[in-house]
Amino acid sequence: MRLILTIIVLIISMSLATAQVTKIMGLVVDADTKEPIPFAHVYFEGKKIGVSADFNGEFSIETRERVDSIFISCVGYITAVKKVNPFVFQSITFELLPDKITLQEVIILPGENPAEVILRKVIANKETNNKKEFDAYQYEKYAKIQFDANNFRDKFQERRFMKHFQFVFDYVDTSTVNGKPYLPLLITETVSDFYYNNKPQGQIEIIKASNTSGFENESITQFMSDLYQDVNIYNNHILLFEKNFVSPIANFGLGYYKYYLVDSTFIGHHWCYHIMFKPKRKQELTFTGSFWVHDTTFAIKEAEMQAIDDVNLNFVDALALKQTYDHVDDNYWMLSRDYLLVDFNIIEDSKKALGFFGHRTTSYRNFVFNQPKEKEFYNSPTTVVVQEGSADKPDEFWHQARHEDLTEKEQGIYTMVDSVKKVPVFNTYVDLAY
Repeated sequence: MRLILTIIVLIISMSLATAQVTKIMGLVVDADTKEPIPFAHVYFEGKKIGVSADFNGEFSIETRERVDSIFISCVGYITAVKKVNPFVFQSITFELLPDKITLQEVIILPGENPAEVILRKVIANKETNNKKEFDAYQYEKYAKIQFDANNFRDKFQERRFMKHFQFVFDYVDTSTVNGKPYLPLLITETVSDFYYNNKPQGQIEIIKASNTSGFENESITQFMSDLYQDVNIYNNHILLFEKNFVSPIANFGLGYYKYYLVDSTFIGHHWCYHIMFKPKRKQELTFTGSFWVHDTTFAIKEAEMQAIDDVNLNFVDALALKQTYDHVDDNYWMLSRDYLLVDFNIIEDSKKALGFFGHRTTSYRNFVFNQPKEKEFYNSPTTVVVQEGSADKPDEFWHQARHEDLTEKEQGIYTMVDSVKKVPVFNTYVDLAY
């Protein structure tokens, strides 16, 4: 019996460990001049997980795998390594020592920026990689939306009315986008099947399961609706919060962005080029970030970008996007994962008042092409149909249905909310708040 119990405890511990996340934000500088080092390569050795520092030498990286050290390498500098604490947030500064190697004379002649050469090929192949000439297609969709309170101070935790709820601060996490601590409040999950038909044109989404836990009210619901925004990087403009941002691969992108080729490597079995970009001018509706380009089809494999800091978006302090595309059936490049993070502030243009993070994660799988249903199937009076019993799925269903496991913090939202609602004074506070 002791052996069986030991095995069960080990299995539970292992499953919890895989749901935890190691988050690191950092800065890479020259050890002599203290100047930031852009484009330095940051990675966990042996894990095939890596990022590049941005133009200011800043980076953020996270993983669900257990790691104990992080490496930094850059041409002209000695590779550095530092120990990390697994499954917690931490901030690290690297000071790289110059690699003092005497080189022979090198003659550099002017030529075309290789990043711009690749960009032109991306633009030339946009129609092929973006336009899907399907008679019909379908896929399974998993969507997760999370809302968190951020910008709260220690004094908030010390307030008298919070003495009954001190346990909720065990669930505080830290964002790798801007380093703000946040407290999860709400999480919703849905699993659905999406069907599209070209002739006659029609589409329908059937929600098979939904799961919600948290403190939902009209204000949060309004913010949630802002997260349902389709982002297509192949469009010349990306509409976000009723403003048209210039896509980094817009046909006229060279007029708005500077591009830098910083790396090339395999992503899966695809050889890809890594291009970083930043705006040419301030206060324009543009992004800063990077994307990976497949070397043969010149399709976007991955993209990561943030709205620049000086863009004026009402009630929005920060906005970040991450997208991943997969080569389905070795023929079609399809969006497989889409992530949007928005830092909302209730008080416009405030950096100090209590605000909210809104996260939207959507993933797509089980693609089927050119196998249309009967025409009557698409003739539903609404484009979204909720199956009966979709909100009553057991935990066992969700363990199998999720496209990716919840992190420990995400799992904790359900536990935390259930615990808060059991505190007798909670309903009194809810009544007072409304």
